[in-house]
Amino acid sequence: MIRARAATLAAVLAAGIAALTGCSPSGTTAKPKPAESATASSPVSYVPGTARENNAPADTGDFAAGAANTAAAMKWVQLSVGAAGPLNPVVHNAAGFTLYRFDKDTAKPSKSTCDDACATTWPPVLVQPGSRIFLDGVSRSDVGAVKRDDGTFQVTIGGWPVYRFSKDTAPAQANGQGVGGTWFAVTPEGGKASQSRQGTDADTGLDYKNGTAKENNAPPNTGDQYSGPRNSPEAMKWVQLTAGSAGGLTPIVHDGAGFTLYRFDKDTAKPSKSTCNDACATTWPPVLVQPGSRIFVDGVPTSEIGIVTRADGTRQVTIGGWPVYRFSKDTAPGQANGEGVGGTWFAVSPHGGKVLRPAAESGAPAASASPTSASAAPSASAAASPSASAAAPSSTAGTPVALGSGVVTLDTGVNFTEPKGSEAVAGPGCKNVQKGDQASSLDLSGGPVKIWTGRDCTGSSAVVTSSVPDLGAIGFDRKIASIRFGD
Repeated sequence: MIRARAATLAAVLAAGIAALTGCSPSGTTAKPKPAESATASSPVSYVPGTARENNAPADTGDFAAGAANTAAAMKWVQLSVGAAGPLNPVVHNAAGFTLYRFDKDTAKPSKSTCDDACATTWPPVLVQPGSRIFLDGVSRSDVGAVKRDDGTFQVTIGGWPVYRFSKDTAPAQANGQGVGGTWFAVTPEGGKASQSRQGTDADTGLDYKNGTAKENNAPPNTGDQYSGPRNSPEAMKWVQLTAGSAGGLTPIVHDGAGFTLYRFDKDTAKPSKSTCNDACATTWPPVLVQPGSRIFVDGVPTSEIGIVTRADGTRQVTIGGWPVYRFSKDTAPGQANGEGVGGTWFAVSPHGGKVLRPAAESGAPAASASPTSASAAPSASAAASPSASAAAPSSTAGTPVALGSGVVTLDTGVNFTEPKGSEAVAGPGCKNVQKGDQASSLDLSGGPVKIWTGRDCTGSSAVVTSSVPDLGAIGFDRKIASIRFGD
């Protein structure tokens, strides 16, 4: 999915990249990005899901061999959430290596002070213009990038620049925790990670254990992996609660089989109470445990996990006080078919909040081809998602549109693949493109921009406010000859 950038990227760097702005989260529980954040300095794309799910090529990004500042390594970064030994939650990359923050840096404004020999011991997590950041359990609102003194861009979480530790030699290690009293594993919100409560809880009678069921050698065909009814003793042996992503939503919670967990607006959190019974509980099976069950905690704060007794006497897991459920129409891991059902069912966040889709995906107005609405700036949430809608084609070539700066990458395959390469283009003004007659998807950082079927911004056009995974859906497959940016 991540492409080798064309030589035009050099021109992109000189095109006023710093004018780009960040995007809003997809979930209601995420905090707004602080105004002091330096996200605007780095024109990268934010993609819900993992690098593997999005077909990132081998030997690039977090899996690239060699230094962190190579072009291959900076193609993409994955931010996932889980546990690392006694620490939970922590952020790690796609290879499972723990990420850290440094007390001598600052978050408001974002500033890295770890250079030279320090940056050899603690390699900064770097991106470059056109890079992708895959979000798997981390909210878009908490992620950004800051320009370092050497001109490279470093990923930030909660404003804090993040690093790897050279003495972590295997996934899930956290040897950098507490080093010098200034280095700490970073949480999904940018805080300092701490040890998670483990062992048997006196109040619930449940055994909490950091990590996944697989890491802890849970027996097969039990717990979340059990193929029978969810209220059977074998199914209730254990539950895994993992922070992650599903169906374009992040951060959500899924179980040990990869199935999204949901909350119901007609339940209550204070006090915890489930109102989904009988037929409802068949469609939405509650996540059940029994005394002595084990809960594997993997990126969800243990302090948010609880138990509520249901009307039938069974015990249901809660997150942030909200009873949680599976959805019977999710038939495979990674689906989120229950999102928004009846306006009352939503994927649950690691803190118990309901996770909402970006506005353009949930039916709110997106970009429009009409001259009046096309001049409006895109919503932040629409820009955050590569699957958000773009405008339909328009032939009103002379209509004034308030366009923005940014970077457009034209890919020669759908879904941001590049069987015949790609091309990066930036403004200001009208730019003719070379690979537009081969482009089947468009990756936009910044904008909005206007795409044209003729050179020198002539012919039919469409205003695009967000990335377009399939240009054929808006009638522009292999038809782009030029792009207009803001002046």
